[in-house]
Amino acid sequence: MEKYQVAEIVKKQRELFMSGQTLDLETRMVYLKKLKTVLIKYEKEMMEAVRKDMGRADVETYFMETHMNLEELDYTLKHLKEWAKPQKVKTPTLFFMSESNLLPEPYGVTLIISAWNFPILQTIGPMIGAIAAGNTCILKPAGDSPACGAIVHKIISEVFPPEYVITIEGGSDKTTLFLEEKLDYIFFTGSPRVGKIIMAAAAKNLVPVTLELGGKSPAIIDESADVDQAAKRIMWSKLFNTGQICVTVDHCYVHKKIKEEFVAACKKYILQFYGEDASQSKDYGFIINDKNFDRIVGYLDEGNILYGGQYNKASRYIQPTLIDGLTEESKIMQDEIFGPVLPILTFENIDELIANQKRKEKPLALYFFSKKEDAKQKIVRLTSAGGVTINDCMAHGGTSFLPFGGVGNSGMGSYHGYKTFETFSHLKAVMEAPTAHILDLPVKYPPYKDKLKKLKTMEKFHIL
Repeated sequence: MEKYQVAEIVKKQRELFMSGQTLDLETRMVYLKKLKTVLIKYEKEMMEAVRKDMGRADVETYFMETHMNLEELDYTLKHLKEWAKPQKVKTPTLFFMSESNLLPEPYGVTLIISAWNFPILQTIGPMIGAIAAGNTCILKPAGDSPACGAIVHKIISEVFPPEYVITIEGGSDKTTLFLEEKLDYIFFTGSPRVGKIIMAAAAKNLVPVTLELGGKSPAIIDESADVDQAAKRIMWSKLFNTGQICVTVDHCYVHKKIKEEFVAACKKYILQFYGEDASQSKDYGFIINDKNFDRIVGYLDEGNILYGGQYNKASRYIQPTLIDGLTEESKIMQDEIFGPVLPILTFENIDELIANQKRKEKPLALYFFSKKEDAKQKIVRLTSAGGVTINDCMAHGGTSFLPFGGVGNSGMGSYHGYKTFETFSHLKAVMEAPTAHILDLPVKYPPYKDKLKKLKTMEKFHIL
């Protein structure tokens, strides 16, 4: 793809946006309803594409790619008319009888860049809000998931004309070309490293961004927790999509008293989920590429392997693995793992653990397993993360009723449900004043002689 082709795509989308066609609420809803029909139509092909790219189980694909997008569509269609209305707000007395409103307006031409691990969800999910808000969209699925990129292209081409929404397949070189254009909004899902590149590129044209990044999301299990249930839910999260998910458990802190019980329960559920040989399970996938495979295998040299540790480069298979004997300085504790390897560290004092966590980069998620109400409140109040789930994993990211996003190193901005619509909307402040001269307060006009005292009196009695 050449630079002039990229410029032409942006030009055509801007022309459509400037024509005002995307502002029509009924038009937006017609296209979103058509998108729902086409997503259902290609459900099987989406599952096949994901299995080809990363071997993910169909149930996981249905839950994360099909179901979540359909749920987002239904929620958006149900509430869009209300969201799009001007929001009336109060007006100060100084502007007596004026009316104040917040009017949601679209930014214009938006670029949505997704990661390779959930390329259908992370491309179409934000797009739903962008279209609902009245924007046009350039979609850039990750090049490392080519089959998924192809099915996204197929779906989008069947629903939208390219001047409204277009899918750009291929590598990151194409993303770079679009970042050089003057866009109106950029939504990026990926790593903090690439997020900094995106933000730097956007800064050149003062383009607003949402960055959905990752980080080392911990699970903390205290001595009061239901250990068996905690292990079951943590291993489900850790091995979902073979651990290649930004919101999964990266590592565990387990109270020293229950460590052995926890490890035994984790082993039990690995076997229950995937059998003696996970490589033969249809429910267990493979690592996306050689680069990530080699990176994850490199972590296996550290600590003590409690379970697993086997791998096969030809099939990019890494066995579900539990490791202990690590410190905070270990290499595996510095990087986001993004694979099926779970470091298990112990703690005795929750206050010391919280203090240690506060010294680290803020994670995308934090999980806490406990039956103690005071401990739950302490974790919620004293730690910072994009989101927190108590006694489960990833649940806060699977609902349209809660915003999903990071903080600090794990991202900025959020989406899901109304928040996606809001993210892709500028809330324009609109005030309309009355034209009757009698409603003009004389105190606001020069000459100001003796008016300061009147203003202060009005302020004292809360008239202003």
